[in-house]
Amino acid sequence: MSHDQDQAAALAAALAAAWIPDLRRTGGVRVPFDTDADRDLYRAAAREAARILDRPVETTTIGTQVHVLVSDWAERPLEQRLEDARTRNAIDAAFASLDEPPTDRASVTPLRPEQ
Repeated sequence: MSHDQDQAAALAAALAAAWIPDLRRTGGVRVPFDTDADRDLYRAAAREAARILDRPVETTTIGTQVHVLVSDWAERPLEQRLEDARTRNAIDAAFASLDEPPTDRASVTPLRPEQ
């Protein structure tokens, strides 16, 4: 390997190590990129993360972001419970605002003042 290839491999390994906690906790990370070289580096880091985790990892490019996803996420019981809890929390948060009374009520002036 050339010196540049060694540096790129070391950088990919460092990125993978930084992503491991999020990949374990949520099953994915999302990374913005500016150049094709950055995109390729992030994909190499994803392959390294897959080796470290010993799990399948996929990358998808959407716009200017690389999405790195653990392919078999939530197949393990603990991950399934985490995913279920996150889903319930998101649904609860969405509906919580419906339970709260509006704070900006318009005042109503009767047409006939009461005597």
